Amino acid sequence: MLRTLRALPLLSIPFAIAATIHCGGTHVDPEDTDAGVDATPPPPPADAGTSEIDPPLIPASKVDLLLVVDNSATMGDKQTVIAGSVSTLLRRLVQPRCIDPNDATKVLGTSTNGACAAGVLEHAPITDLHVGVISTSLQGAVVNPNESVCNPASNPRHDDKAHLLNGLKGGGTLATAPQGFIHFAKAGGTISDPAELEKDVAQLIIGVDQTGCGFEAQLESMYRFLVEPDPPQSITLDKNNRAQYTGFDDVLLAQRKAFLRPDSAVAIVMLTDEDDSSADDRSIGGQGWTFGAKSFPGSKVFRGASNQGTTAPRGTSACSSNPASPDCTSCAFAPLCNESDPACQKLRNDPNCLALGSPPRGGDGPQGYAGYYGPEDDSLSVRFHRMKERYGIDPQFPIARYVRGLTNRRVPNRTSDHDADGNYVDADTCQNPLFAASLPASSQEKLCERDDGSRSRQLVFFALIGGLSKSLAKPVVAATDWTKVLGANPDAYDLTGIDPHMIPSVAPRAGLPPPSNVRGDNGTDPEHGREWDTQKNDLQYACTFDLPQPRTCSAADPSCDCRDYANPPLCKDDFVNGVGTQVRAKAHPSIRELRLAKALGDRAIASSICAFEPSTGYGAALDVLASRMAPALSK
Repeated sequence: MLRTLRALPLLSIPFAIAATIHCGGTHVDPEDTDAGVDATPPPPPADAGTSEIDPPLIPASKVDLLLVVDNSATMGDKQTVIAGSVSTLLRRLVQPRCIDPNDATKVLGTSTNGACAAGVLEHAPITDLHVGVISTSLQGAVVNPNESVCNPASNPRHDDKAHLLNGLKGGGTLATAPQGFIHFAKAGGTISDPAELEKDVAQLIIGVDQTGCGFEAQLESMYRFLVEPDPPQSITLDKNNRAQYTGFDDVLLAQRKAFLRPDSAVAIVMLTDEDDSSADDRSIGGQGWTFGAKSFPGSKVFRGASNQGTTAPRGTSACSSNPASPDCTSCAFAPLCNESDPACQKLRNDPNCLALGSPPRGGDGPQGYAGYYGPEDDSLSVRFHRMKERYGIDPQFPIARYVRGLTNRRVPNRTSDHDADGNYVDADTCQNPLFAASLPASSQEKLCERDDGSRSRQLVFFALIGGLSKSLAKPVVAATDWTKVLGANPDAYDLTGIDPHMIPSVAPRAGLPPPSNVRGDNGTDPEHGREWDTQKNDLQYACTFDLPQPRTCSAADPSCDCRDYANPPLCKDDFVNGVGTQVRAKAHPSIRELRLAKALGDRAIASSICAFEPSTGYGAALDVLASRMAPALSK
């Protein structure tokens, strides 16, 4: 999550999207809408929304393991835990269990040579394993560097480009990952010793660090590396300020080809303490990027007292009660719509679109002030939550993009994934690299038309360790508990039945212990302690957990969750002169990642980043993942 903001000038460009979108709202079918919780396609049986047929499962003797590690501030403690517990998964792969043939839950031992002294082998030992790590920092459209929230010009780690990372904490690179990933093999690999494998994978994870962008792109980073047929070198703005993909990322293409084998089982493990927070820059007629910039075009309402950019437009009054309503749209369209259209007049007279974000200055009229949020009501730190409800439009990719990316044999490329109005389209245009027989090493080769491979979707697995209430993951979410996690029907914005800890909110949530003004009073709620006064700069927590070692930290340190202006349920009572002792860590609801896990069914698990054992870390959840993978591996 974004921790700090800097002063910047107002963008001097128009918000010219009303020409391509109806004033009464974007013309999208209800099942395709998204408000941070978007349309989930039905669980894919033989086909996943297309006529394609999944080939029969050929059990794999190889595994390609991709770790997607959040590298934003406050992730250091959690990275340490996953680094210490990923060995659970690695051991299950290279030293499989011997199982009692009469009781599949009874483990009789492990095997290092492919044989069991007692029982039967759950699968053959994996002797050919790739392990790679990517981060969640993925820059969107390249705006004026002073306007970009993620600014690689000042911090290169704000854009890791979804490339494989082999850097070490403190500098240098991991010698056993010369191509960006570790290759474990008895012969021909960069590592042959299981103990060295565990040690070096842990180093890769710790090397990701916590200095990345606060607008985390968990899902898009994964998609960019594994699925996108024609990954861009950059995203730029054309002369009309519409986002466009520019060039091709040959580094990524070469890394993908080296890492991803056509006959392997693929496992993705995602570690994050927040929700997916990246915009589809080409949505909304090519101007979805505006939600990832510090200043919002057309707005004259400056955020805060230090000219820290300008605020975004409100959604119409219908959005707060029914985001799926056709009357829910953005007040930004009001000044530019056709005034002879009754829908335009209705929009212009909507109470939210008449409300002034701040008083006009000098001789200014209401334009640029009316319909925009007030200075304290649109913190960039909480920009990406409940977007349709708050802004009337949602500029994020639909979750279906990622479900189909891990499921379908054909996916769209950059020329077919949006219609003329900027709506995302799930076109069956290109061979999905994840299911291709071979991959291009550079953009000089064919990117789209590749031969279909033999990998079944049953060989693609996804594991989330994220922002989730601890009681909902024992150690992973059961199929019967998804209503508690996401609500009755998030497609229709119906959160009936949801655990209140899972509601993204800047305000205290009903039914949970209220905020406290007493320093050191971290509450008694077993999930998160209590609610707190976020001052609209942060979200309430899904869960918290005791740090193994309390740490002294300064409010100037972006990885410190203690604040001299607020009292989150994470700190001791000795916060003095900007320095405090943090005793607990936190996570916000990872709604979009959880949507993906639910949609993938038995190919996915979801667990809580706050739930771990001191000795095994996230081992219990990774054990479940290994058990899900076992039937798909060679016997």
